[in-house]
Amino acid sequence: MMANRKRAGANTAILFILCTILSCAGGGGMQPLQDQVTTEYLLAQAGFTPYKPNMETPRTQALLDALPEGQVTTFRANGTAYHAYPDKRSNILYVGDVAAYQKYVSMAHGKNLCQRVDAPNSAGFWGCFQELQQQGMK
Repeated sequence: MMANRKRAGANTAILFILCTILSCAGGGGMQPLQDQVTTEYLLAQAGFTPYKPNMETPRTQALLDALPEGQVTTFRANGTAYHAYPDKRSNILYVGDVAAYQKYVSMAHGKNLCQRVDAPNSAGFWGCFQELQQQGMK
């Protein structure tokens, strides 16, 4: 009888973990895990570059933290546009140019496409992007 209780407890714990992973019902407007993984895969396949912030790139970390979850944010300056997507769970910032974004849109046809929003202020992104390019980080 005691063995059955332990097994039931272990099964309940495993079921809870699986439900959490699969449904990712984290609330707060967060994207379901399966959609987020699909989005990140499509972004990488479309040519977005993943950047992992670290102690040498504090502006990148601040940008990643400030960007809205589950959205692609467009930054523009001097006729150039870049798109950024934060993966806050993995602490990775995906950055792509216009061609990469267009490829992402075509690859995501029929799937949940992330909403694209324009950044109200692009200055912070360009400083961050220069920081990333100088570090040669990926």
